[in-house]
Amino acid sequence: MNAFTKRIDQLQPSHVLWWGAITAAVLAGWMPYIQHGWINPDTLLYFEQARLISLGDWKGAFHVFNWPFYGACIAVVHQLTSLSIHQSAQLLNMLFFSITVAGFLSIIRLAGGTSRTMVAGLLLLFSAQYIVGDVLEMLMRDEGFWAFYLSAIFFFIRYYQTRQLQDALLWQLSMMIATLFRIEAILYLFFIPSVFLSNQALPYNQRIKHFLICHSFTIALLILACIALAATPGLSMQQFGRLQEVFSLNLYHELTQNLFTRAEIMSHEVLGEYLEEFAIAGLLLTFVLVIISKIFTAGGVLGTVLAGLCMKEKPHLINQTVRHVLFAVMLIALISMALIITKVFVLSSRYVVAFAWVLLIYAAFYLANLWSKNNKRYSWINYLIIFIIALGLIKNVMPKQSDYNYMQEAVAWVKTYNIDNKPVFYDEARLRYYAGQPFIGTWPDTWLKFAEKVNSRSIIQYDYLVISHSAKHQDRKKWIEEKLPNYSYIKHFEGPKGKKHIVVYKKLHEQQ
Repeated sequence: MNAFTKRIDQLQPSHVLWWGAITAAVLAGWMPYIQHGWINPDTLLYFEQARLISLGDWKGAFHVFNWPFYGACIAVVHQLTSLSIHQSAQLLNMLFFSITVAGFLSIIRLAGGTSRTMVAGLLLLFSAQYIVGDVLEMLMRDEGFWAFYLSAIFFFIRYYQTRQLQDALLWQLSMMIATLFRIEAILYLFFIPSVFLSNQALPYNQRIKHFLICHSFTIALLILACIALAATPGLSMQQFGRLQEVFSLNLYHELTQNLFTRAEIMSHEVLGEYLEEFAIAGLLLTFVLVIISKIFTAGGVLGTVLAGLCMKEKPHLINQTVRHVLFAVMLIALISMALIITKVFVLSSRYVVAFAWVLLIYAAFYLANLWSKNNKRYSWINYLIIFIIALGLIKNVMPKQSDYNYMQEAVAWVKTYNIDNKPVFYDEARLRYYAGQPFIGTWPDTWLKFAEKVNSRSIIQYDYLVISHSAKHQDRKKWIEEKLPNYSYIKHFEGPKGKKHIVVYKKLHEQQ
């Protein structure tokens, strides 16, 4: 272990940063290769947006999804390079993840990290099962958000340390671009500068000055937006896309309506009259448990544990000013998670990754410190950690299992079997994409449209039906059999772990 760490210590931090960014781009490019064209269902929204934007149909793009920046990025690359929309998204994924890793390592460096700390951070990141193993391969707007979110934090920390005006401007510009990828980034834009207000070492007037400097772009844009709304009678917040969710006058009602509704159901249906007053408290405690669980998922068990040990035992390893900023980022991330789960009763681990990045920074410092321990006890711990990291790296880069591409296999089989090229209906968005059929929405819209065709009997124009089923909706097979007796099962394709599968039906004879 000593020989390993000595070699790392001889590296220049700038070289580690560049090699880390290049490796990130290669890793992001490797993911499509091992997936053989697999895409996430939500990705199709962005692909359709990109297609419409490239045709000049911005209204249609907003109709598909009212936050179109990522789709516009794909469309621009598509038009500039003549690559397909899918390939353009893959190229952007490589670029964004490379910027993400550069920002991540730059923050570690600003926090006082050495080459050893940066390498520890890279190993923890590249072996992370969720960030790299799951989200990186999805071609989502998250990668763009990560890139500019971490860049913004880097510029803010640098301004906090050096007070260079250009860093204050770059911080705002980067976080504004991050907001164009994910709307929740606006919370960081508004509240991270509050670090200055809580800095007791600065005179009061200096705190206000730097707080306002870090909000200069934001204030200017808010003023322009107010002027535009006042000067244009037909203009409303609804035309600002998802910004209406943030600046809604009914924000408190929108955030709490679902909570109070579910609490009322819980008090009557579950707790009963003697415990009904604990319904809201019970839900809030459940939310806390969900958030903790999601943090371990997004940050990884190893990264989360190491970060917790660093915060408890070795906080001094990280530069104090950087710690102040990272603490503010974590607090805002927790508030963001709480608001999301309260409003929609859903908390995808993707919303927790903003918090996980800070955990990985702390974990990198603690792991680098562990590598400096020479006694036998710590040697075994270090070897165990390296073993866990190696397993994570291997799992992330290994080719997918045989049933991973079951949807593509189903489409390929139908095309081979259907030698007469008779009409085929695909109910799932990805099936339609793989088959080259028009986009008609994503789940549950696609199932509802299929059900509408069945009820209206317009489905009989198709000789083959390729239908996606899951363990959660086992009743749908029976419903299809009852509604469509003239269609018969001919083939079945099972997905990973048997949770989802594709069933191919063939029309036996003409419906009357």
